[in-house]
Amino acid sequence: MSKMLPNQRHDAILATLQQQGRVLAVEMAERLNTTEATIRRDLRQLAAQNLCKRIYGGALAPTPATGPISARLQLSGDEKQALALAALALVKEGQVIFLDAGSTHLYLAELLPRDLRLTVVTNALTIAGKMLEQPGIRTILIGGELDADIGGCVDAKAVQEIDDFYFDLAFVGICAYDPGCGFSALNYQDAQFKKRLLARSGNLAVLCTGDKLNTYAPYSFLPAHRVDYLVTPPGRHPQLEQQITHSGGKVLYSD
Repeated sequence: MSKMLPNQRHDAILATLQQQGRVLAVEMAERLNTTEATIRRDLRQLAAQNLCKRIYGGALAPTPATGPISARLQLSGDEKQALALAALALVKEGQVIFLDAGSTHLYLAELLPRDLRLTVVTNALTIAGKMLEQPGIRTILIGGELDADIGGCVDAKAVQEIDDFYFDLAFVGICAYDPGCGFSALNYQDAQFKKRLLARSGNLAVLCTGDKLNTYAPYSFLPAHRVDYLVTPPGRHPQLEQQITHSGGKVLYSD
């Protein structure tokens, strides 16, 4: 391969990030017939434009979970619907369930059975509104200041109110997953709220679309070994699936 121009290398790096979620400098250097020092310099330039996040030996793609929930609902709709359908296997009669703010959980709210004497607690106004459209489930809304980007309440008042509950099952929203950091969030307050949620939950479920795997968000809050149920498309991240099952968790696959 002839020597590539910087913009050509950048395009190749970004294409790999889009396809795989991460790049390693040594592998890209070999593939592009250049030096690791050159690739590291390219990664620094791309990171300065917020197009990737530098990690030791390479870089990660930024999480796609950005923007208000109205915009996120338009992304990967079929995949989120499939995850929600698979997650229904976790719902049992008489449970007290927490539905964290998030677009995938809004799909799940539409599908919850109305004849199982469920109690749903949520910090998201959109999810609470969806529950009211089809009566039959007791619904409790956690209060506080609404954050448009998160789609729910995660401030000090919300954290205080969540201490009044103990959940049989909590569906916690995630923005990104990386083997080095675990599951992470884009917002500091959101990460702190989720940490408190973990302490109030018997079983923890994560619904993870494939585009969040091997991506970056700045606030880590959940190691993989703490997850009881991972619901994800099949074959996307064998290392994550193995880690969860090795820790006693269970992986459910969407169709």
